[in-house]
Amino acid sequence: MRRTARNHGFLLCLLLNMAFRFEWAIAAIVLLAIHFWLGWPLFLVWIALGIWLVYALFVTLVLSAANQIGNEPTPQRPNKNPYSKSNTDYPQNP
Repeated sequence: MRRTARNHGFLLCLLLNMAFRFEWAIAAIVLLAIHFWLGWPLFLVWIALGIWLVYALFVTLVLSAANQIGNEPTPQRPNKNPYSKSNTDYPQNP
């Protein structure tokens, strides 16, 4: 793949990844409602938010690493097909 000059945006990718995985935050919202309604401890909300953030960060880092690894060009290899013509089989123009 072609590399572009824009090699930034990790924070934007992380925020988009968190938005796409918003269902993980629903547990934190429910736990926050239970905290105000039944008086459950607040640290459960922070644990759920932390799991959401760590999961989104992990997925973003994996995708970023895959992008960095996949950008290397394939080196040229010699043609070993016995049925194809090589460059020496064509007549050379003077």
